[in-house]
Amino acid sequence: MSTGKQFGRMLRRIYTRPPEPVPDEHKKLLLLVGTAIFIASYDLNIYGLALPQIQKSFNIPEADVGRIIFIFRLGMIPAIFLSYLADRIGRRSLLLITLAGATACTIWTAFAQSLPEFIAAQTLARVFAYTEELLCVVVIAEEFSERTRGWAIGQLGALASFGAGFAALVFGFVNLLPFGWRAIYFLGAIPLLWLLWARRKLKETKRFEDQKKSGHAPHPFTSLITNYPGRMTLLAAIAMPYAFGMASSVIFLSKHLQSTHGWLPGQVSVLVIAAGAIAMLGNIVAGTLSDRIGRRTVLAAMIVASAVSFASFYTWAIGPWLILFWTTGLFAYLAADILIAGLAAELFPTSHRSLASALRLFFWLVAGGIGLLLEAELYEHWGSHGTSIAVLSLLTPLSLIAIWFLPETANKSLEEISAERR
Repeated sequence: MSTGKQFGRMLRRIYTRPPEPVPDEHKKLLLLVGTAIFIASYDLNIYGLALPQIQKSFNIPEADVGRIIFIFRLGMIPAIFLSYLADRIGRRSLLLITLAGATACTIWTAFAQSLPEFIAAQTLARVFAYTEELLCVVVIAEEFSERTRGWAIGQLGALASFGAGFAALVFGFVNLLPFGWRAIYFLGAIPLLWLLWARRKLKETKRFEDQKKSGHAPHPFTSLITNYPGRMTLLAAIAMPYAFGMASSVIFLSKHLQSTHGWLPGQVSVLVIAAGAIAMLGNIVAGTLSDRIGRRTVLAAMIVASAVSFASFYTWAIGPWLILFWTTGLFAYLAADILIAGLAAELFPTSHRSLASALRLFFWLVAGGIGLLLEAELYEHWGSHGTSIAVLSLLTPLSLIAIWFLPETANKSLEEISAERR
């Protein structure tokens, strides 16, 4: 065996395996919640991939593309209330409710007959999808040990990459499928129905049950404001600049390649699938590495890598450079995304962990939405999506400032990081 292959196997063994054995019940839990991350990623990536086709169906003006995504993101506002309920009545109940809602709205999207109906269906779908995603991270953080928590969160990121890649695979046949982009949405609803059935035996997390039994269940909003307001501020200071600069970068991939470089849908699919496969491994490595050297170090590296990659992709990159920078950008972006989501679950106690995660996502989506609106204005000024996106992506390193003021969460129990305060 060559030295290169031996080295590759060594890296996979060290950085993709959990630091300690994972119980079978936790593996099953990872499958039940991770499947939802996979499907949600599939659904949320369809709009960006099939954007030219959806534009044609509903006659969407070029300048309104980003504005519509901003409307979609308003679905995070009611998602905050659902997350609040998860801190009051439990994670399990809300996971079932959000999954059922996401299923219904995905089917509705496939049959939408007008632009207002399409926007309504997708906005409501995101209410459930956003809540589902953040609750999945909360459940994993609460159930896995401190030594495997980063690895498990990395697995969720890998499944999100897999979902995006699978969406790209199906998108490659958009011109062959009956009803085009509508069929892609409809196909995404089928596994959601299976998951609803599979989750019927899902148990409540032990930490939530223990808190209920203790008789100490502070009000989530009150607890968040009085106990850890500084951490919430720092988390917002990390999430907002990054989301502001990155939102357009991910959404406009397919359109940039098809409109600017003349790529066909099938070629876009091949790139997204290949990059997604690498990003899957990257998420696992980033999660495992964050258990070894710390969340803050890995997160900072991913933020810088994604900003440089996407700025290059949308400006001077052509030919093989497009492939390289999209791959490195997606790898770093998805790793940063899941690490920030993991921090939101780790930095706060059980009484308001879901609410804090929802507020983090709210700041993320609002900042990203503002970035999309600004991109639309910059496009009208410069007449180029690529230039507009590149300028916005250069603002993301502002997130690095707040990272180093947060406590390191790797290899610490949740109680050590964020004890309940009475």
